[in-house]
Amino acid sequence: MVTNLPPQAKEKWNEVTLTRNPEERLRLMGEFLSIVPKHHGTDRMISQVKKQMAALREEIDKKKKMQKAGSAPTFFVPKAGAAQVAVVGPTNVGRSSLLGAVTNAQVEVTPYPYGTKSPVPGMLPYEDIQFQLVEVPAIVEGSSEGRFDGFMKLGMARNADALMIVVDIRDDPSGNFLMIAEELANSRILIVKPKGEVEIEKRVGTQIQFLWEGELSSCSTEDVIALLGEYKIRSALVRIRGVVTLDTVEDAIFGNTVYRPTLVLANKADLRPERGTMEQLRMASEPLDVVVASTEHTRNLAATLGEKLFRLLDITRVYTKEPGKAPAKIPMVFKGPVTVGELARMIHNDFYENFKYARVWGPAAKFPNEKVGLERKLTDGTVVQLYT
Repeated sequence: MVTNLPPQAKEKWNEVTLTRNPEERLRLMGEFLSIVPKHHGTDRMISQVKKQMAALREEIDKKKKMQKAGSAPTFFVPKAGAAQVAVVGPTNVGRSSLLGAVTNAQVEVTPYPYGTKSPVPGMLPYEDIQFQLVEVPAIVEGSSEGRFDGFMKLGMARNADALMIVVDIRDDPSGNFLMIAEELANSRILIVKPKGEVEIEKRVGTQIQFLWEGELSSCSTEDVIALLGEYKIRSALVRIRGVVTLDTVEDAIFGNTVYRPTLVLANKADLRPERGTMEQLRMASEPLDVVVASTEHTRNLAATLGEKLFRLLDITRVYTKEPGKAPAKIPMVFKGPVTVGELARMIHNDFYENFKYARVWGPAAKFPNEKVGLERKLTDGTVVQLYT
C-alpha cells in the first residue's frame, strides 16, 4: 500500500529532489528520515533511502580524497551511440577481452584478478548504428553494501540502458550469475521485466502529461496526479509501461526501482564446460537470453551481440527526409515503439506544435508517400517527412 507519509515528510522529500549538492542532499535525507513514521508500510522505502545516503557518503568521501590527490572521480561515462550497455560480472571472466574483441576500445587484459580499476568504454558497430559497451570493474559479493566501490559500480549499471552479465563457463557460471543478480536486486535494479514500470521526468510548468505504454490498475490518472501533487510535483512527463499501481508510482518518486534489459554471456566456451553446466546456467538465468561464446575464437561475435542487443532493446530506427532530398543516412534511434508525434517532439517542439501532416515510406506505410497524422506508429526502417 502507499506509504501515507505526513505532509512534512513529502515536503522534505521535494527539497531532496531539488538539491544537487551532495552534502546538502545528504543532510536533507537525514531530516526526511527523522520525520518518517516507522511502520511496515515504510520499511522498504526507509531501507532504500538509507542505501542512497550510504552511496552519497561514499561519493563525498571519494571526491575529497581525489581532490587531495589532484584527480577527479572517474566512475562516469557519458552515453554515446544507440544505447549504453554496462558489461558487468565477477573478476577474470573476460570482460576486458570482450571489449577488445568486439569494440574499438584499447583495453589491457590482465591475468591477475581485479585488473580493471575504472570503467572502459568502447563502440560496438551494428548495421548503421553503434552500441556503447562499458566495462564496469568487477562486482563482488557485498557490492550493494558499498564494498570495493560497489555503490559506484552498481550506479553505472543503474544509469546504463541495458546490462550484459559475463560469466566464466568453467568457473561456477550459475553461482556467479546468481551473485551478480542478487547484488543488482539489492540495489533495486531489476533484470527481469516487471509487470509495471513508471518513469517520472520533472519539467518546468504546471501540467502532468502521460505517455501511455501500459495501463493503470486500481487507480485513475486523477489519483496519480493527486499523489504527485502531495510530493509537490506539479509538472512532469509520466511514462507508464505495463500494468501500474499507485504503489509503483510512489516507488518511482523515490527513484528506487529500475528495470534494465539484460543479456547473459557465458564466456570461454572453447574450454568445454562440464556436463550439465549450461543447463544449470540457463535455469538460473531464466527467462534471460544466454549467449555461449569465446571472445577469442567465436566468429562474428560482434554481429551476434549487436543483433541480440538490437532485439533486446527493441530498437526502432527512423530516417528523416527533406523534400526533394534523399533520406538521412544516420537514423534517429528510439527504444521501443514510437509515433510521428513523438518523433516531431524529439526533433523540436516547433515541429510538434506547428505540425500539419507527415509522409511516410517503408515498413510503416500502407503505400509509398502515404500522408499520416501524429498518431501513426512508426516501425524500424521507416522514412518520414514532416510538414509544418
